[in-house]
Amino acid sequence: MKTIRVLAILAFAAVGCSFPLLNPNREGFAPWEKLPGGNGITWVNKYTHDPGIDPLYLASFRFDDETALQLIVETFGLSPLPADTDVATFTETMPDPIDWFPLPNVSSTYVFADSNSYPGGNREYVSNLWVDSTQNLAIIERTWW
Repeated sequence: MKTIRVLAILAFAAVGCSFPLLNPNREGFAPWEKLPGGNGITWVNKYTHDPGIDPLYLASFRFDDETALQLIVETFGLSPLPADTDVATFTETMPDPIDWFPLPNVSSTYVFADSNSYPGGNREYVSNLWVDSTQNLAIIERTWW
């Protein structure tokens, strides 16, 4: 009888309670994987923290011109940061100091406005883009929680 109970519990767990360790949405989640260098974009620095379950990716890149910057904005579905809104970021959770973050001169900021960190958003995903247009340098953050 004990064997039948154990098998029933295992069958129930396998059918009704499957918990994947890696969300399929994580595939290609690193910015440099989703959009490899080229087309006016050169990845300069890359940082990964906890890439298994709740990854945080941070990367700096150079962009040749406004067209290359717009390619980043469109690829990651970003919008200009709404006025009087703080950036929803997880960069304060990084355990390692990073000498290239934050940018010293941010001329514009873009966010993934469909994040549930913003009014009307409903996705558990954050993506931020900080741009220094004087140096054609930017930093992008992507994370799940």
